[in-house]
Amino acid sequence: MMKSLLMSLLLVGLSCSGVWAQGRKISGTVTVEEGAGGFAGATVVIKGTTIGTVTDVKGEYSLNVPSSGTTLVFSAVGMQTVEESIGGRSQIDVQLKTDTKQLTEVIITALG
Repeated sequence: MMKSLLMSLLLVGLSCSGVWAQGRKISGTVTVEEGAGGFAGATVVIKGTTIGTVTDVKGEYSLNVPSSGTTLVFSAVGMQTVEESIGGRSQIDVQLKTDTKQLTEVIITALG
């Protein structure tokens, strides 16, 4: 009887540790300095991994971050890339700035 009780407690403990090891959920909003609303289509990735998501029409995102994840990288075409440390936060809002250096030259061709 005692042996089966100990075995049951061990199994419950192992299953709970698997749930804790899965990480946490981080959410937030991505905006731009020129606009009042959210920025749709920005990429949010956990630094050093391929785990990521894209902001919705309102600029909102939600991402399950493993316990090894420490930094989020926010990027979008024509915007400066921003890195934010996660720490103990579950809500991370970011404001992107225009990257004028990236758009240095435009070539227009016409085929007619």
